[in-house]
Amino acid sequence: MNYSNITKLPFSGRLAFIAAILFSFSFIGQASANDFTPAEQAAVDGHFEILAEQQAQSDQELESKLQAEFDEQVSDSEEEFMELTCEAHGYDFDSEISACTD
Repeated sequence: MNYSNITKLPFSGRLAFIAAILFSFSFIGQASANDFTPAEQAAVDGHFEILAEQQAQSDQELESKLQAEFDEQVSDSEEEFMELTCEAHGYDFDSEISACTD
């Protein structure tokens, strides 16, 4: 392939530096935000309060669900342990009274 017909583009370090500075200033100017008016701040605070209430409710529901699952697993494990223990000693396990019987 013949590359002799490709023209060289002149690179100017000074022009690239100026372009980089202009590019960075365009972002810096947009990064500063105006303060909220009192009405806007009240609306934002109201929304954050609603979000906090919803999060607290969601956390409570999740905690209740996890506690119920844990309690069920503990109960199942206790019953399994008692069945194995009673069987190892030649007894039967009665789940109604949670004890070994003859």
